[in-house]
Amino acid sequence: MKKLIHKILIGTIGLMIVASFSACEKSLDVEPDPSFGLDPAEAIKSSEDMQKLLNSCYDACANMMGGQFQVISDLLGDDVARPLNNDGNTTAIFNRSVAQFNGTSNSAYSQPYFTIYRVNVMDLYYDQVNFLPGEKERLQGEAAFLRALCHFETVKLWAQPAGFTADNSHLGIIERTRAKNEVVLRTSVASNYALIISDLQKAISLLPVSNGVYANKNAAKALLAKVYFTMGNYEAALPLLNEVIGSGYSLSDSLNRFLRSEVESEIIFGFVTTSSAYDINARGAGFKGSYRNDLNLPTIALSNELYNLLSADTSDRRRKFTTLINPGQANEIKASTKFNHNNFATPYLTLTDMLLMRAEIYALQSNAASAILDLGLIVKRAYGVASTRYISLSGLSGQALIDEVRLQRRLEMHLEGDRTIQLKRIGAFHAPSSTIRNAPWKCPGMVLQFPSSAGTVQGFIFNPEGGCN
Repeated sequence: MKKLIHKILIGTIGLMIVASFSACEKSLDVEPDPSFGLDPAEAIKSSEDMQKLLNSCYDACANMMGGQFQVISDLLGDDVARPLNNDGNTTAIFNRSVAQFNGTSNSAYSQPYFTIYRVNVMDLYYDQVNFLPGEKERLQGEAAFLRALCHFETVKLWAQPAGFTADNSHLGIIERTRAKNEVVLRTSVASNYALIISDLQKAISLLPVSNGVYANKNAAKALLAKVYFTMGNYEAALPLLNEVIGSGYSLSDSLNRFLRSEVESEIIFGFVTTSSAYDINARGAGFKGSYRNDLNLPTIALSNELYNLLSADTSDRRRKFTTLINPGQANEIKASTKFNHNNFATPYLTLTDMLLMRAEIYALQSNAASAILDLGLIVKRAYGVASTRYISLSGLSGQALIDEVRLQRRLEMHLEGDRTIQLKRIGAFHAPSSTIRNAPWKCPGMVLQFPSSAGTVQGFIFNPEGGCN
C-alpha cells in the first residue's frame, strides 16, 4: 500500500525536542520554538530522537495542510461564495483586501515556518548522532522534502506566481535554510523556486523507493513535477510525471480522496493519523471547519458557478458532492458533502493530480491521443464508460481538449486549494488578460499580505494591497 500515516507524538519527547538552543555551536543563536520548552541538547542524543523530531515536522506540516492553506487559496478564487459567518478575516480574504492585521492569514503564515525551523534544527545534529547505514541519508531526504513543501505552499499565497515577470525577479518570500536567529529579507520568486527545486532534487537523491509511512522517492518526484508544472516548465515536469505515473499507483474507485479507507492505491503522499480517535477526527480540521454541513451549517458555501457545473450533468457521479440547504428559500445554501465524515485522510499528491497535469501538458503539446488516454481515466471514473462525455473525448483536440482537461481538474479537485493556483498559472503563461472572479489574475489583492510584525525588520517590503474589486 502506498499510504502515508503520520502519527502525532503529543506528550512524548518527539514534540519537546525542538525548542530552545544555547551552545550547540559558538555562532548559533536561535530563538526558542514558540510551542515547546526543552533544550535539544538534553533531548537529541540518538537516531531515535532524530526520528521523533522528524515526526514532529510531519505533524506540524500536516496541521497547515489540513485545510488551512487550501481554504485560504479557495477564498481568493471562484469556487466558493462569500463566507456565511461574516467573519471579518475570512471575508477580507474573499474580498481580496487582506491587510497586515488579518488574523486568519497571519496565523497561516506562521505555520510553514514551524516545520522549516524544525527541519533546520535537524541539520545541527546529523554529525553528532550515530546512525544505522542509510538512516542519516533518509532523514536528510525527508527533511529536504518537507522544507521544499512548506516553502512551495507559502510562495504560492504570499507572492505573485511564477511568470508574473519574465525572469521571476519579483519579490517572493523569506527563505529559511538554517536554525539561526538572523534577519532575513524576502528574495525573488526565482530564488524561492531555485531553493525548492534544490531541496527536492536532494530529496530524490537520498530518499528510498519504499519508506514505510513517510515520504519516499516518488513523493519527491511528484512534488517536483508539481513545482515545475506550476512554474510553466512543462518540459521538466513531463519526465517526472511519467516516472511517478508508471510506478504502480492506480486510481481508486472512490471519487472522494478524503475517505482514507477508499483511496490508498492512488495517494502518493498525504497526511493520515491513526494514533487515537481524537487525532483521527482532528486531521483535516480546516476543511471540516469550513465546508462540513452534516452536523452544522458550513461557514463557506459553493459558488453558484461551481454548483451548477457539478450538478448540471446527471451522469456525473461527482454531483453527489453537492447539496442544497434550505432549498428554494431566501437563505438557501449551496454546499459540498465532500468533507462530511470523521476518519479523515488529507491527500497532498495523488495519481489523479499527476494524470491531469500530464494530460494538460500533452494537450498543450498537441499530443491529443496521449492527453485523451490520461483524461479518459478520470472521465470514465466520473461519468462511466458508456457516457456521452467519455465517448466524445475522442473527437477533442486543440483548445477544446485543453479546456476539457482544465474543466475536469476543476470538478475533480474542487475545494482542495487547487483552483486559484491553476488560474494564476494559466494567466501567467497562457491567457494574460484572464480574470478570476471578475478581477485580473495578477491584481495585488490576489496575494496575501504579510503580518505587521514583519515590518519590524529594517528593509522589509510588504505586498501592495487591493486593486481587485
